[in-house]
Amino acid sequence: MNNSLQLTEIAIAIVAKNLNPAVLNPDFLKYTGIIPADWELANQPVYNNNLVQLVYKNGVGIIVQPNRLNVLEMIGEKPATEIQLAGVALQLIEKLSQIEYQAVGINPKAFVNFPSEADAYQYICGKLLAPGSWQEFGEGKVNAALELSYPLKRGVLNLAINQVNVQSGEQITPAILFSGNLNYPLVGNTLTEKIQDLQQIIANWQNDVKTFQELLVDKFLPSSSAQPISASVFS
Repeated sequence: MNNSLQLTEIAIAIVAKNLNPAVLNPDFLKYTGIIPADWELANQPVYNNNLVQLVYKNGVGIIVQPNRLNVLEMIGEKPATEIQLAGVALQLIEKLSQIEYQAVGINPKAFVNFPSEADAYQYICGKLLAPGSWQEFGEGKVNAALELSYPLKRGVLNLAINQVNVQSGEQITPAILFSGNLNYPLVGNTLTEKIQDLQQIIANWQNDVKTFQELLVDKFLPSSSAQPISASVFS
């Protein structure tokens, strides 16, 4: 196993009532200052009544659905000072201040490379799960994944663990993907109070990512260290 935990993506997922995706077109985002004028789209936007999906060349993406607003960013080798998804999310909330926001999730993804698919399989089915005859039935070995939930002082940290292949350039490497979700229902008796709570949680995103990394390093990869790289993850 390559004992390097590599942070690849962070997303901010906001649950909201009666959100109209059609409002958030590229021109609106630039005219209101949510997106800087010099940002360029990486590809043609997906744009209809039920979905808006915009991905920019700097790795920031915005996905809007009728009940959910997602801002994500591919991290690569960016230092924390250059990560911009929180600023974009806060701008969206400021410009859409009449929306009834309900909850927010800070969702980091990280992976660890393995020398082979057999080694990655052994990590889940030999280290995290107890070996046994249950792992084989029918035509081959079981495909295993884990979903765990940890209560926090406020909110919940949900963790999904899956065996994947990671593509970096033309190279494909077996890996284990850790997908985190630090989920927070919003508190407050008024819309203003809930927005203030939402803004505070988003502004605190770096501590949430640190909590996610500490869980993995302390409990799942005791000899690893976080070293972000540029890569895309696919099952």
